[in-house]
Amino acid sequence: MSYVRGRYVRSQQNWAVEQERLRHEQALWSLGENVLFCLLWTARDHDEGLVGLCPTCANDRVSKAYGQPSRNKCPDCFGTRFEGGFRALIVRPAIFTDADDSQSFTARGVVAPQEVHLETTSDFRAHSGDYAMRATGERLQLRAPQRTTLRTGFGTPLQSEDGTAYNLSRAAVEDSTSVAYDIPPDTDSLVTILSRSGAVPPTFGDVEVIRAPLIPLYERD
Repeated sequence: MSYVRGRYVRSQQNWAVEQERLRHEQALWSLGENVLFCLLWTARDHDEGLVGLCPTCANDRVSKAYGQPSRNKCPDCFGTRFEGGFRALIVRPAIFTDADDSQSFTARGVVAPQEVHLETTSDFRAHSGDYAMRATGERLQLRAPQRTTLRTGFGTPLQSEDGTAYNLSRAAVEDSTSVAYDIPPDTDSLVTILSRSGAVPPTFGDVEVIRAPLIPLYERD
């Protein structure tokens, strides 16, 4: 115990975070499904020196002038403008809500997006625009994931230490013509990978690709 100005201050209870993570992860592994998350490089990653620009589509005059990739379906960066396209491909359990069919007007005309909510583990940082790939073959684009941290004291909660889950992140199913379907693996391989059984939980180290920390140092809070 410790005292501040004569008052008792409870020490940080790290066991509370571990117990809450355990409950979330147990539910995810029991009720969820295997999902391949594609975490894309961001401009902040480039500013931090973690990745360079795509040599295929980011060196021409148009890209340099506007700071945008010259090819949306670039086979090397998948429209991100950064070398390799993604910083990580990882498999994690996730729980999805049912999809609701709807129609909306976009620059591409009338589209029928299927939006769902999902929850997954807290050991990585996702961003708006990243992708979640399901065993159904669908690929969904994430919409500004919201993370949950558990306060155990007076300090600032950090995701790496106090994070418990991503809760109810929105995601929309991508059209089959989207660049998301150019990201490996192909659909048949994806279904085979995510349908693995046997070990509990199954291992995916042979298909995961991690090119940078799953929670960048500049986003630890």
